[in-house]
Amino acid sequence: MKKVLVLVSAVFMLAAIATSCNKAGCECYIKTDVTHMAPVFQDESMSKSDCQAKQQELNDEAGMDMYRCK
Repeated sequence: MKKVLVLVSAVFMLAAIATSCNKAGCECYIKTDVTHMAPVFQDESMSKSDCQAKQQELNDEAGMDMYRCK
């Protein structure tokens, strides 16, 4: 019974890790916001290439490399 419990918990942990790594969307932060508590921009439906374009747009508006999007 103990082995089954360990196996089931391992499967749930792998599922949680897999879904957290495949998170879609885009969140942009000021580089000095290391805790990521105050996003400047958020969009759940953006692709990775659109997110990189948004980062470039924000940095161009600021006139310096100030934002990081992921």
